[in-house]
Amino acid sequence: MPAKDVTEPGVHPDLAAQMALYEVPRIITTRGHIHTAHCYTGSNCTLIVGTDGCVLVDTLSGELPGDEAAAAFRQITDLPIRAVIVTHFHGDHVSGIFSFVSEEDIRAGKVEVIAQSELTDNLLRDEGILAPIRRRRGPYQFGGHLEFGEAGSFGSAIGAPPRRGKAGFANPTRTFEDRLEVEIAGIRLHIVHVPSETDDQSVVWLPDERVLISADAIQGMTFPNVYALRGTQYRNPMLWAKGIDRLRAFEAEILIPHHGPTVEGADAVEDVLTAHRDAIQYLHDQAVRWINKGCTWDELAEKVTMPPHLASHPWLGEFYGSYKHSVRSVYAGYVGWFQGDAVELDPLPWRERAERYVRAMGGRDAVLAEARKAIEDGEFQWAADIATWAVRVDDADMEARGVKATALRAWAYRQKTSTWRNWGLCQALELEDRLGEQRGGHRIQPNRARNYPMGGLLELLTVRLRAEDCMDTRITLGFATTDTQESFALEIRRGICQFHETPPESCDASLTFPRRFLSAWAGGGPGFEEGIESGEVCLEGDRATVVEFFSKFEPAGGSADFALGVR
Repeated sequence: MPAKDVTEPGVHPDLAAQMALYEVPRIITTRGHIHTAHCYTGSNCTLIVGTDGCVLVDTLSGELPGDEAAAAFRQITDLPIRAVIVTHFHGDHVSGIFSFVSEEDIRAGKVEVIAQSELTDNLLRDEGILAPIRRRRGPYQFGGHLEFGEAGSFGSAIGAPPRRGKAGFANPTRTFEDRLEVEIAGIRLHIVHVPSETDDQSVVWLPDERVLISADAIQGMTFPNVYALRGTQYRNPMLWAKGIDRLRAFEAEILIPHHGPTVEGADAVEDVLTAHRDAIQYLHDQAVRWINKGCTWDELAEKVTMPPHLASHPWLGEFYGSYKHSVRSVYAGYVGWFQGDAVELDPLPWRERAERYVRAMGGRDAVLAEARKAIEDGEFQWAADIATWAVRVDDADMEARGVKATALRAWAYRQKTSTWRNWGLCQALELEDRLGEQRGGHRIQPNRARNYPMGGLLELLTVRLRAEDCMDTRITLGFATTDTQESFALEIRRGICQFHETPPESCDASLTFPRRFLSAWAGGGPGFEEGIESGEVCLEGDRATVVEFFSKFEPAGGSADFALGVR
């Protein structure tokens, strides 16, 4: 096949059929008073109507889908929302909250926000501590740099194409550890912590209706994403499988996942739950079996597939998670990154290794000729692999980058797994210098920052310290609010920045300010030096100390661009 034809846009027929399930936004009503907003974005939310109010479970991904779903709910009932249950920290479940309830009502105690106790810390980790890398990798997984359609992203296959808009966050007003049983607006609810996709994952059980809202313990009509390409903490497969067993014990008659459609009928619910937990355990057990036989993670990817009864299950297609990238995570989770060959312990730097490989393969032109031949033969992954070495020798070599981009684009259009397709197409754009604006840095959206804990915002500075610039520095700075009466400290000490929940008796300088100033600062607003100048920040101590302290950190917006796929 000529190389010019291989990148003609296309979609794997199975992925196209899967996304056809999510084309029309609608409200799915069960038991007469439980209403799920489905296909407004990639995730769902559910409104439960009670006697004199409602309970909302999850809030969608931002104001665009949130406003539309809230309007649809208002067509059903004008009863006020008394509580919002947030099932876990992912942005597509927490970010649309202010479409449904106001900050004023939350602060006045008219609306409770209920979540597992780890939720805010997890969100601060992903959206704060790891923000620069997550903001770069996340759009690759979800196709954020691509237009929707045959030439670009075709969605995530676990719901409608993602839509966001302004993102909000409300710090929970009520938290729990393992289980919370409450009655709100006449609705009996059991909120149960079920670690699975996330450590803080919770489900909602309505015992009177025998309805289970499973959040992302069931990710929808897909093989579970045991590892997310954007980068996540280890998702322990057996913890997840055992969590689903807790769901099976409810013997629910209706299952409402917050990706994908509602499942009705006790037998159908049991079938979906059992299939998911069995697929996860099968992947885990067979990966461990082959790990114990000495296989590396690349070898696991070839060894571990699914038996026909699981591979063909309508709720287990490889649309979001895949066996090949999941088993590597199992290996790393148990054994770590080292696969046993001593050459991995102290390898040559990438560029030097690439130079030697390319020289051994006959030089750059020979490498690119071999890659082009592989493209003509339809061996697109191999073509991209070969071209990678030429790109690593010289990442400004646009001809080599173009060959790899062609190979990746051709490969991506043939993928059934949405995350693989999205990543390949985004990386091709990066190789061609057509990726567009990339998000990065540590800035936090104001609608979120003003509701994050003060200590959590300050602690984010610790991972921004330029250690090489402060090996001989010792400065302790105190921070206190004038309105919320909170106080903390940060100490730079020979290359580390320690966060103090209780300020030491003596600080080198102290800063006092209203809480709103800190929120604005976290979102990229005026810095503390500017705050001192304007009078909004009160300084006790030497201003030069403050200037020196903040000079030791990476800027909030990031200090340099970096590439993912051009290395």
